[in-house]
Amino acid sequence: MPRKTLRRFRLALPLFALAATACGPGGAASGGDTITLGLPVQATTLGPVYLAGDQDLWQEHGLTVKTVTFKGDAELAKAVLSGDVDVAVGSPTGPLTAEEAGQDVKVLYGGFDMTAFSWYAVPEIRNVAQGKGKNWGVTTIGSSTDLLTRFAAAKAGLDPDRDIKVVQGGASAARLAAMKAGQLQANIFTEPQTIYAQQAGYHKILDLADLVDSYPMHVTWSKAGFLTDDPGRAGKFVDTLSQAMQMTKDRPDDAAQSIAKANKISVDDARASMAEWIDQLHPDGRMPSAKAMDDFWQMGLQGKVFRHRLPDSQWLDSRFLPKTG
Repeated sequence: MPRKTLRRFRLALPLFALAATACGPGGAASGGDTITLGLPVQATTLGPVYLAGDQDLWQEHGLTVKTVTFKGDAELAKAVLSGDVDVAVGSPTGPLTAEEAGQDVKVLYGGFDMTAFSWYAVPEIRNVAQGKGKNWGVTTIGSSTDLLTRFAAAKAGLDPDRDIKVVQGGASAARLAAMKAGQLQANIFTEPQTIYAQQAGYHKILDLADLVDSYPMHVTWSKAGFLTDDPGRAGKFVDTLSQAMQMTKDRPDDAAQSIAKANKISVDDARASMAEWIDQLHPDGRMPSAKAMDDFWQMGLQGKVFRHRLPDSQWLDSRFLPKTG
């Protein structure tokens, strides 16, 4: 993707009319603090969010939550910045590119420190380097899948701007369909699409775990006003998400049911997906280690998703994070 196009994504931040799909669970109770929660796509790794809706956890904490699912992190970021979404659980590339563009946003919670991504390719491509000149699918330009794919290409000695064509293809199911149609030759997936890709005759060419030990798959973020205008409401949201994360670990069968329903997959596939990341789910909301964040920034810089590294104080609000030191 040309550099100037990426800059347009960062700097063009128009008001965003909600042209997204409302997610079923979300808190239908009347009264209490009302929050619109945005998700980038349907994803099994967002299991705790689905479980919170199914188990009425938002209502227990005095919240009425409407959950809206978008077609990638770029659309989600625009919705947050326009005020259509109060808080998002998605890739950290969203808030960080917004902060680079001069927007006042903050990451307030982590906990999804997952290396659950893998790359799959058509049979003639046996490794990343052999993907030179091919079409590589990502959810949206500027998303975590974009950052990771560009980094993987650079690690294999390719120029991510010239040697591969990064194609914005939406959620995993849509990109797998595009692959079957011959429009894409390589793709980045999480479970269960990895299973479906194998069944379709594609093979794994790289695991994210081969590159890093930990990765900030999702973070909770918002405009700064969500924290400063009503800290109590933000605290209720974080408490509920933390409880849902712990419940996901303690009651995996219930979590699998919620994941299966939200993603329209089988419960067995939901369980298989959870096995990939359940040990990397942290209800205390911790961010990845310093080394893992160094790796993350290196990915973004090398893949040309970020122009420079931002100091933590510029984008991270630590009031709800575990105390260190």
